[in-house]
Amino acid sequence: MLEAILDTNFLMLAYQFKVDIFSGLSELLGGYRAVTCKGVVSELRKLGSRKGNDAAAARYALKLIRLNGVEVKDNTEDVDEWIVRYCKMNGAAACTVDKELRDKLKKEGVKVVILRGKSHLQVV
Repeated sequence: MLEAILDTNFLMLAYQFKVDIFSGLSELLGGYRAVTCKGVVSELRKLGSRKGNDAAAARYALKLIRLNGVEVKDNTEDVDEWIVRYCKMNGAAACTVDKELRDKLKKEGVKVVILRGKSHLQVV
């Protein structure tokens, strides 16, 4: 089963743009398993402890991780480095809207899922 690796900013899209990222991934990828890493969860907790829209989006993303059974893997390196390495080693798709990360992933031949037109997901 294809793994979809969820980045911090991708998880926050659900709140920011009112997009059901999990249904969108199902439509786009078919059967998949959602995965993230402890570094992403830490980033979301840190952002969620603040005030404002980004904080609310981070708290919502943490809730989505719990409610949707997202598998949380250990990582010892930088989150972006982990995502690139994990996707390359496991043939996983990366879900991110971070342009710099997206460029690294594409250079490595990794399938990348992005938000297109603030309304739907697309593989690039």
